[in-house]
Amino acid sequence: GSLSAWSSRWKDVIIPGFMPKWRMRAMLSFNRPMMQRTILVGFHGHSRNSPGVVGQAYKNSPLSEVRDRVISYFWNQSGCSSGGLVQDYFRRMGNSRFCLVPAGLTAWTIHLFEAFFLGCIPVILSDDIIVPFQREIDWPSMSIQVPTNVSMRDLHARLASFSDGRLKQLYRELAKARCWVDYSLGWGAEGDDPQGCSPYRAIMSAFAERARASETKGYAVSVAAILVAASDDGRMTDARSRVV
Repeated sequence: GSLSAWSSRWKDVIIPGFMPKWRMRAMLSFNRPMMQRTILVGFHGHSRNSPGVVGQAYKNSPLSEVRDRVISYFWNQSGCSSGGLVQDYFRRMGNSRFCLVPAGLTAWTIHLFEAFFLGCIPVILSDDIIVPFQREIDWPSMSIQVPTNVSMRDLHARLASFSDGRLKQLYRELAKARCWVDYSLGWGAEGDDPQGCSPYRAIMSAFAERARASETKGYAVSVAAILVAASDDGRMTDARSRVV
């Protein structure tokens, strides 16, 4: 459940979930301008009501309770789209102003990183989540985090109160940060520019920072990362990098 229960901030690096290039590009094709979106709040995903072993797994996870409350409240609210898996998921979320990101089997969920490409403002409903790349991504400028015990009625009212100007600002910041979670960029178009934007740069920067910190404490640490990249044809390749 909680990453803090087994991760060590002095050595571990939290990274974005991987999505293949074709999926990211497909989501971008449904990403509508903020003021053209007609759905206020969207969430579609697995929950305790999912069939078979998937539903049973969510029933066994105490974190997934928030998903039940999200779906129960928003599924019949005007201007909202909520429920289980749907075939037109990209279309619905690309037409939503806010996408809810509730915890599920764990505090982590791929819905958070899908929001960068679908363009819906992520509303994080996970008390234990640790977001990645906090030096590179200004998370408060492009997302909202609320406690999981929030009243869904109050959350609905809060999201409905956002001004057009505030929505546009959040949307711009979300788009600006997209490159930090897009593995298909490789090291980015900036080449050797240390300010280049890509998840690989952020990962190696975090490892280098931890290596420097370990040296100041009187011991050395060797950190290795397996960086997974997508080639142009969608196949997976590995690139091994090391910081000492």
